[in-house]
Amino acid sequence: MSEKEVVLEARNLSVDFRVDRHLTLHAVRDVSFVVHQGETLGILGESGCGKSVTCMSILRLNPPRTTTYPQGQILYGGQDLLKISDGQMRRLRGDKIAMIFQEPMTAMNPFFTIGDQMRESVRIHHKKISKQEAEDMCEEALNKVRIPNPKRVMDSYSFALSGGMLQRVMIAMAMINKPDLLICDEPTTALDVTIQAQVLDLMNQLKQDNDTAIIFVTHDLGVISEMADRCMVMYGGRKCEEAPTDDLFENPQHPYTKGLIDSHPTSDYTGDRLKTIPGSVPSLKEMPAGCPFNNRCPYQRKECLTTMPDLVEVSAGHYSACPYMAKEVEA
Repeated sequence: MSEKEVVLEARNLSVDFRVDRHLTLHAVRDVSFVVHQGETLGILGESGCGKSVTCMSILRLNPPRTTTYPQGQILYGGQDLLKISDGQMRRLRGDKIAMIFQEPMTAMNPFFTIGDQMRESVRIHHKKISKQEAEDMCEEALNKVRIPNPKRVMDSYSFALSGGMLQRVMIAMAMINKPDLLICDEPTTALDVTIQAQVLDLMNQLKQDNDTAIIFVTHDLGVISEMADRCMVMYGGRKCEEAPTDDLFENPQHPYTKGLIDSHPTSDYTGDRLKTIPGSVPSLKEMPAGCPFNNRCPYQRKECLTTMPDLVEVSAGHYSACPYMAKEVEA
């Protein structure tokens, strides 16, 4: 995978939200990652860990009046996406970099037909294309996501379609311009398991057909194990572990990752009480000093209360921000 071209790279990304003149919340801190062509990078963590903020930063969709980026770069095609103009960013969105949102019903405009919105996504990036050519591209995209009778769907409004059908439409819209990178922010959360499996299979097939890079955000370990080539685990706005997916699940090196895996039922689950991670993710206003996981961690040391451990390579391609868990397990 490392031999493939780098599509996007984030370097030491930090994101702040200004609440008022006296309060700034640190939503993401010093996060770095790389996505290669044809690769799926999974971003894993509980709600409130900074996953969505990180992805929204790529397309600069965080509220501009309250969001600042105190440090870091997001590099695509040799450009820092945090520094290009609004016009350049609009040309990239939906064309070279596309996004599928968690709630398709709120992502679609109920006052316009599906066809109106799909044709707009084509013609805004292809100025010279004819109306009929745009129509044909939309029908082809809907056929690729296995939607029967695409003409009828294009004449429908979003409120007339099921959640699973709408999510297929969103995938078709995202893929219609053959983007280099597709960002999926928990796209299967609102779907039942049968439709969820169909959508995941569809996304894998489209990735193989177009060699598209994917960033897949979720808190569902079952989904991430099926979709991702590599996983990045976030907690408290920081990256705490990154590894190839199989290695991460077989040999977690951070106590938060281990806690997530231990709390997930497996195929041989006997009905016994599942393990849990005590406490909950702290709000940004109450984030502890040092390691953000220190108040929930069974391997806590006094150094964790004041110092954020560095991310170190514990094995080939496997990085962890906890120097104490491995030592205690070995002992």
